[in-house]
Amino acid sequence: MKKKNILLTGSDGRIGTFLKKKLKNEYNLINADIKNGTIINQDFLRKVFQKKIYAVILCHGKNTTPLKNKKNTNDIDLDLIRSYFETNLFLSLEIISYYLKYNKRGRIINLSSIYGVKSPKHFIYRSFSKEIGYSLSKSASNMMTKFLGTKYSKNFLFNSIVLGGVEQPNLNNFFLKNYNLNNPTGRTMKLHEIFPTISYLLDVNNTYTNSQEIVVDGGWLSW
Repeated sequence: MKKKNILLTGSDGRIGTFLKKKLKNEYNLINADIKNGTIINQDFLRKVFQKKIYAVILCHGKNTTPLKNKKNTNDIDLDLIRSYFETNLFLSLEIISYYLKYNKRGRIINLSSIYGVKSPKHFIYRSFSKEIGYSLSKSASNMMTKFLGTKYSKNFLFNSIVLGGVEQPNLNNFFLKNYNLNNPTGRTMKLHEIFPTISYLLDVNNTYTNSQEIVVDGGWLSW
């Protein structure tokens, strides 16, 4: 059987790299990333979507991570906020517009964040703040999937996966300790724990999950 085509954006990032390995045997992956200029190239997008694309996984994004010795502030910097929206919302909308134009049906999986649903708990950081542009743009991307999922529901499924913090090396110890204390599981998410929800949303038998925020956060949002 011929493999279905999937466009994976943010394919060179931490989560994207993991998904490439997990999906490559079952699907024909078209990998795209901001770093190599592919998903910001309109000719590339036109060429991609003239193929039959089974699904688009929006895994790209602008973010900041509380690593050891990293400091920043949470000032209201309008230019910085705009840059978050350019990457986390407008680029996604551009990709989706090509998908809707050239394909008759499909499914979009948007990787979002708990900080697009609730404000960060600022007290878990020290000498570092999650920037307001991140939360605003992720919140907007959640509404994007709800709006488009209800508008194009006859032929397209739109869903957001709301992720909690993902484990990675060199996280700031103060942040990690406090994040764990505020999560019912007492830890950050392991990469492999993202995949079951991706697999479910890609399943051909899943034809009725639409316009949802599916939370994978260890219970963070329940406290």
